[in-house]
Amino acid sequence: MPKRKKQKRLEKFIDKLKNDEIDYEPIDEEDSGVNWSSYDKAQVNELKDMLLFVRNSVDEAVERLGFDNDSETGRGRPSYPPEDLAKGVLLQQYFEVSNRVAAGFVDLFKEKLGIGEAYSYKTLERAYDNPHVAMILREVFEMSQEPVEDEEDTFSPDGTGIPNSIKNNWEKEKESEEEADKFTKMVAMIGATYQLISSVKFPDNPQAHESPYFEPLLEETSDRYVQITLVSADSGFLSRDNCDLVEKHGGEPRIYPKKGITLRRKGSWAWTDMLLNFIENPQEWLREYHTRSNVESGFSTFKRHFLSPLRKCIQRRRKTEAFARACDYNLKRASYIRRQEGLAAPWMAA
Repeated sequence: MPKRKKQKRLEKFIDKLKNDEIDYEPIDEEDSGVNWSSYDKAQVNELKDMLLFVRNSVDEAVERLGFDNDSETGRGRPSYPPEDLAKGVLLQQYFEVSNRVAAGFVDLFKEKLGIGEAYSYKTLERAYDNPHVAMILREVFEMSQEPVEDEEDTFSPDGTGIPNSIKNNWEKEKESEEEADKFTKMVAMIGATYQLISSVKFPDNPQAHESPYFEPLLEETSDRYVQITLVSADSGFLSRDNCDLVEKHGGEPRIYPKKGITLRRKGSWAWTDMLLNFIENPQEWLREYHTRSNVESGFSTFKRHFLSPLRKCIQRRRKTEAFARACDYNLKRASYIRRQEGLAAPWMAA
């Protein structure tokens, strides 16, 4: 087909897409495949699994990082081990409670979590500034994905806002610069099959565009997973550079098209191949694109669990708070995956 005809066909397809004139035919799924018995057990055992996973993952993270608390010397009261503080942070965010209540939970669950000594709420508050705690959380975040690192291969990026106040609603207020400041922006890459967060960023500007974060999110995801076969994204991520990035990491891009785009490569074969595939196989293309619906479900699950707003007033602490929630979300998903799919990492053993 001549290039001009292909361009006209692309424009025609995009117009139909925008006007809902292309009837997307989803795959007929007669059986959801959910084992409800194992799902029930996962829910019943969620708290037990979370306490186990928090303890095991933090202890394993400390070992991998090579922390040596015995080397600390100096006058005054010895500082609390960073692993004990990290466990307190993860516990607090899982239960979404204030510092004082969280300090009580630490005292209540310290044997289960392997915490040597309970500590005050002020110690817990300061833990959000502790660089060793931040390193442990980062390691825990990576470890939480190990059960599916050779199973998941389809990913999608998206962004949302976590409220800093109970009165705020991201969807209603994100367009207002004044109101958007009441949110912490979260941009994440999520696996479409198991809905684990593979990478996450928290921009300083709540109105920051999401597309510039595509590259670091994809790079980190590629480092953590064996293979990437497909990356789907909304039109906010549409660019030749992003298509090339997906191809560079072995995947195919499925990024929602916009009006006015052309088939011209401008050095990007991945861009042209994606659009040609769209006009030649629209139903298959849309089915692959709509894998991002599972990612939206992941964000929905995240928000349903973490109903409370972020509590920290200092921005750097608030970012640690938000990241700890991402860790808890992954640990919770890992507990369900273990019980429903039988996928686990060695550190998850009781």
